[in-house]
Amino acid sequence: MPKLDYDNQNNWLFKTGQMQSPVALESNKAEKSEKQATLKLNYSTNASYVHDNGQGIEIGLSGKAIIDNRLFSLQQFHIHAPSEHLLNNYRFDGEIHFVHQAKDGRTAVIAVFLKAGKTSKTFSQIFNHLNQDQNFVCDLTDLIPENKSYYHYLGSLTTPPLTENVEWYILANPVEISRQQLAEFHKLYPYNNRQLQSLNGRPVLYCSSTIKN
Repeated sequence: MPKLDYDNQNNWLFKTGQMQSPVALESNKAEKSEKQATLKLNYSTNASYVHDNGQGIEIGLSGKAIIDNRLFSLQQFHIHAPSEHLLNNYRFDGEIHFVHQAKDGRTAVIAVFLKAGKTSKTFSQIFNHLNQDQNFVCDLTDLIPENKSYYHYLGSLTTPPLTENVEWYILANPVEISRQQLAEFHKLYPYNNRQLQSLNGRPVLYCSSTIKN
């Protein structure tokens, strides 16, 4: 499949917009929520496919997310490396996007930062099933942090069609994959992160949470 041209992002088919993603997040500028975040995830442990979709590695997985008492259904998750969002001027080694939709059509993306460290068993399983359409065990325990404090803002998809009005929930705490696993990913994609976009005055909310899966 033809790969999205990350070297010439200005040629992507998009004219204008004031709510684009990704953005640079700064903890000292984020508005602190007065109430504890309610982020509950209930994802399947059985994936249905792993595809190199031309934009990154996409994994088929079902599940539910309850965000502030609203129900979203998981559509898929995919991987970017290095990270698309910055946190306190730091770019992580990677970023996972869990893409959800609600019945009213709203899109919510829960993002998890990746940093080089210990080997992820789940990441290994994903690469073992690359470009296969078959079920396999995909337990996300080591790809979702226990502490789910997050930054929230309204943005867009980070690949064409770059649709806006997407709810972003970027978890503040990263998870680890090994440098070898990062190297395997970069054999396919030297990088697949979109350039930073301006916040244009959009508010960023920080929600502290100790809720577990």
